[in-house]
Amino acid sequence: MAAESFALEWWAWFQSFIWVILLLIGLIILYYIIKEIHDSKVTPRLAEIELEKEKLQLMKLDYAHRGQPFFRVTPEKLEEINTLDQENTRLEAEIFAKQNAVDQRIQRLENSVKSTKLDHLVEKIKDEERKIR
Repeated sequence: MAAESFALEWWAWFQSFIWVILLLIGLIILYYIIKEIHDSKVTPRLAEIELEKEKLQLMKLDYAHRGQPFFRVTPEKLEEINTLDQENTRLEAEIFAKQNAVDQRIQRLENSVKSTKLDHLVEKIKDEERKIR
């Protein structure tokens, strides 16, 4: 009788908490579902980032193993190359300025010729109008 009483008491207690237990189990299942959805969205991007990190590491190792170039340039030659590069840059700037000035002068000349031609046409039209009257 004591065993039956204990079982009935336990069953009554269990029935009062069964909804709480089911709710907790449901929340746990819902948590894992949301976590899987989140992981399925985040994991590919994390893999891409990891791949990019590996690529960078390989590039760093490649540059580190290259070492010195096949040929060495003496400091004098390097300075001469830099001087020539600066002179080329200056000359390119001068050429651009001259080319721009030439283009502007040509444009001005073309506009002047057009204006003169139009003036002559206007004069011819005025002459023709005078003849008609």
